[in-house]
Amino acid sequence: MRPFILFVAALVIAHPSPARADWMVSGYLGGAWTRPSTARLDQPAQHTSLEFIDLRYRGESSRPRRYYGYRVGWIPTSRRWMAIEAEHVHAKVFAETGDIGHVRGSLRGAPIDTSQRVSLIAEELSMSHGLNFIFGNFAIRREFGTELGANRRRVTAAVRVGAGPTIPHAESTVGGVHREQYEYGGFGTQAAGSIELAVWRGLHVLGEYKFTGTAARISVDGGEAVIPARSHHLVAGVAVHF
Repeated sequence: MRPFILFVAALVIAHPSPARADWMVSGYLGGAWTRPSTARLDQPAQHTSLEFIDLRYRGESSRPRRYYGYRVGWIPTSRRWMAIEAEHVHAKVFAETGDIGHVRGSLRGAPIDTSQRVSLIAEELSMSHGLNFIFGNFAIRREFGTELGANRRRVTAAVRVGAGPTIPHAESTVGGVHREQYEYGGFGTQAAGSIELAVWRGLHVLGEYKFTGTAARISVDGGEAVIPARSHHLVAGVAVHF
């Protein structure tokens, strides 16, 4: 985050004019909480096809590499109620494989429908260096509050929707075989709402709530796992308008 703050400061100093901004750059930290879901494990060569019902997850957002995000946006001068953005969100998802959960399907060709510790089958299913979302966003903006000059106001509220690919760094251990890799994980979406407060020249502070969704597909030994990740995010950071 420190390099981003230095970049923000340089932009603010380099653009002292009070003229209205057409571009914005934001960076933030925060956390994500992923709801339980039914994950799948498929290993065709081993005749294994399983569902882990209501598997729980943890985020470890404050641990290295911690949760972060950034985005760049363009605001049309004649339509300041909208913005077009590109955004990267680095969230994390760890399956609670130590839990006792309901497992059903076929395990090495034999039917199974029971409650047992998930780690007896899958010791690790995680996206620890990021369930990385790459979003293209459309935002609707509303400026209000104290006028700061050049038709700028103190507070900006925005709602945004976004969609794009996910690039997870998957880590798995299934049947004692460990794998980790970056890979294409499928399509992701988000809906979000934010508030920005102008504090100095083009510098703003921001707070935001997000809801993201994806069915991340990660490679495991001899097959793949699908982890439906529907997550709540709370973030705070800084933005510069120029």
